[in-house]
Order: sequence, then C-alpha cells, then structure tokens
Amino acid sequence: MDPVTDAPELAVALGGGIDANGRPTASTDARAHRAAQLARERPELGVICSGAGPAGMSTEAALMRDLIVGAGIAPERVALEDESLDTLGNAVLVAVRYLKDIEPRPLSLITSPFHLERATQTFRHVLGFPWQILAVAADETPDDIARARLETQYLQELSVFVSGIRPGDLRSIVRRLRERSPGYAGLARLQLD
Repeated sequence: MDPVTDAPELAVALGGGIDANGRPTASTDARAHRAAQLARERPELGVICSGAGPAGMSTEAALMRDLIVGAGIAPERVALEDESLDTLGNAVLVAVRYLKDIEPRPLSLITSPFHLERATQTFRHVLGFPWQILAVAADETPDDIARARLETQYLQELSVFVSGIRPGDLRSIVRRLRERSPGYAGLARLQLD
C-alpha cells in the first residue's frame, strides 16, 4: 500500500524543531505522538511527516517517523517530506511531492495549538478548497507560549505572500516561493514551470 495514494484519509505532521544535539524538541515529539494516536484511531490513515533539519543531522520528518513507528504504527503507513524549512514550505512541498496528482480527501494537519491557525490557512491556500483540512492539536509544550508571540506577525506575512494568488494555484505559489525564499530557489522538486 502506498501511504498516500491508497489512503482514503491523510494526516500531515509538521516538525516543531530539532535541538542542538539532533534530537526532536518537545514540540516535534508532541506532534509525532499525536500523529501516532490519530493513526491508531484511524487504521486506514496515511501519515506524511514534514520538515527538514540542520545539515548533517536527521530531519524533523525522519525523527517524527521514527517516533511514530516506535509507537507501533507500521512504517509503510508513513511518508516523508524532508526538505521544507518553514510552514509555507511544508504545505508547498507536501503538495508538490504527494498531493497535486491525487483526488482530494480529508487531510488532518497535526501541529502545536499555537500554530494551528497559520498552518491551516497555509495548507488551505496552497491546496485550494477541494481539500478538507482538519486542524488537530498536539499537546501543548513548555516552549509554545514563547513561540506563539510571533504568530500574528507570521499570519500577516502569509497574507502578504499569498496576496493576488487564487487558493489552489500551486504553480503561482511555487513561483513566488522560489522568488522570495532563497532556501527554496534552487530546489529541483520545485521546478514546476
């Protein structure tokens, strides 16, 4: 079974950081834990772990996959997107790599409570309205309060970024991401034009 194409329902677990020793932060751990819980509750759910990491270390996606599999979820139910550097990159690279050529279906977005609004808006804009995006909160972690302080600014930046782009217009979103974000400019996977 392909963890994405064959699954009637999908979940995307967003990475929440890696510490200086290459271990998942509390946020990443909580998000992976919630993804494993959801996968146990929904046996046909396919899970995509999304997030890059520092050079020479495991990625957020790989660390979450290991945690999810370690919690008893079959590895063939878990796919990786391990090149994204931020929330917009999570949405774009998951869409480009896995979702652009399949029929829309329910998609549970797993992230920290403070991050749910921005992550949901980002995925809705990238994927368009045919996709049913469901926000699923991981447990709150000690660093959430400090990180939540930047969410209003990030929401405003997202609004500016998507201004003038129709929801679901992946080609235009990819083009703008490559133009405005140096970390994505040379990424071969983003060569849709």
